[in-house]
Amino acid sequence: MMVCSSSLAVALLAGGEEEKPDVPDTTGADDSGADDSGADDSGGTTPTPTPTPEMLPNGVYTLRGGRGSKLCADEGNKVICNRDAVGAWEKFTINKEGNKYSLRSGKNQKYCADEGNKIVCNRDAVGAWEKFTIEKHGDKFSLKGGKNQKYCADDSHTMQCNRDAVLGWEKFTLTKL
Repeated sequence: MMVCSSSLAVALLAGGEEEKPDVPDTTGADDSGADDSGADDSGGTTPTPTPTPEMLPNGVYTLRGGRGSKLCADEGNKVICNRDAVGAWEKFTINKEGNKYSLRSGKNQKYCADEGNKIVCNRDAVGAWEKFTIEKHGDKFSLKGGKNQKYCADDSHTMQCNRDAVLGWEKFTLTKL
């Protein structure tokens, strides 16, 4: 006759105790009696986490084009990136508008609009064409115009929003003043 039994049954029949293997506790349970709930029982309030800073805070900036690293300026009938020094025309006020941004010219304090073939700063109010999507690419930024949601490029004769992808000419350096 053949009998199968477990080590527990044999140990108990022999009058001993079951041997327990020395295995570390991986459940995270603590039998010290301390409250591990993570709650602060000091009577104070839980500190509020610090909000992450805005990617691009409101303020006055210069834009430096991706084509030749020249400063961009409002010339009245277009924005062009061909300047070496900062003056009033090379300054733009950038403000958050929901999840987009508006640009206001330093020349005449008018809002800039994406007209597809050029950016013009001649508007008194912010509408759809005056709102730009700004995306971060390492230490540079791209602007996507509000008219057709195309990326803006530093072309030789103007800044225009007519590109489907971000390459070198579509990356701008924005410097807060």
